Amino acid sequence: MSVLSRKEKEEQGEGHPAVSDSPPCLICGSTGFFIKFDLGAHKILRCRDCTFMWLFPAPTKEELKEIYDINYYQNESFYQSDSCIYGYFDYFSERINKQANFLNLMDEILEHLDDFQPEVSRFLDIGCGLGYLLDVASDKGFQVAGIEFNPAAVERIKQKYVFPVFCGDFMDYQSEPYDVICMLDVIEHLADPKAAVVKMNQLLRPGGVLVISTMDCDSLTSRLLGKRLEDFRRVREHLFFFNRSTMISLLEKAGFETLKIRSYGSTFRLDFLIDRIRLVSPLAGNILGKIVRLLHISYMNIYINPHTKMVLFLRKKSD
Repeated sequence: MSVLSRKEKEEQGEGHPAVSDSPPCLICGSTGFFIKFDLGAHKILRCRDCTFMWLFPAPTKEELKEIYDINYYQNESFYQSDSCIYGYFDYFSERINKQANFLNLMDEILEHLDDFQPEVSRFLDIGCGLGYLLDVASDKGFQVAGIEFNPAAVERIKQKYVFPVFCGDFMDYQSEPYDVICMLDVIEHLADPKAAVVKMNQLLRPGGVLVISTMDCDSLTSRLLGKRLEDFRRVREHLFFFNRSTMISLLEKAGFETLKIRSYGSTFRLDFLIDRIRLVSPLAGNILGKIVRLLHISYMNIYINPHTKMVLFLRKKSD
């Protein structure tokens, strides 16, 4: 008698826990939820009371660890199937574009930060990846430090920079308070976002600035595209989905006041962007691809903001 592997069971629709076995809503504790998106082996559930959304079943810790290696930043299989949609197709080639966007972000941070002192003010990047934001913050005059779960990424940072980087679970990190903490496109990956924002409050000085970004699951574009949207299909890494209301509620309950919230986009090379469009609409992607090739502009960079992501600037309330 043969024994099916977990992957084979998933392919045959076996071995999945019933949706009724899902834990209650992480934000409000409600047990009233429904299936918002059916992704086959996985479902995205939505709380009837507060509208928070989460992936069910969630990957195990062991399954999450499997994807966090150096291939996470250069995933050559990214466009092959839904099970391969995680990480980046080529994060290394995006460095210049990302750091240009980070320069603008740093200017916004400094607008909200009281008493900035060059070479004294402390900056922490949680989920610092390959250190691109740390590099920009250091150039702006901050004492920088990072936290990164992926050990391969930490090794790359050590080869290029002298910035201190803690490798491991953010919840295990201890330090003196920081003036600025950034967590960009990370909170949706964490097993307990509620505990994470409490931890960030502990690591930030009173009056310090927190910058956090994630998908806006209820933006107009997100609602129009639904489960075709890439962020929903990253079932190997995206565990939770916030709208502006649930994100603000979570952060303000943890002791932060909201200073600013806006949507944000990214700068892409055109050929990379078209490959991402194909994930949502193969027909549109193929048509645009032919036009770009005819015009010989595949390597042109373009900024696009589909309003599917949000960034929040917050201040820790004084005691």
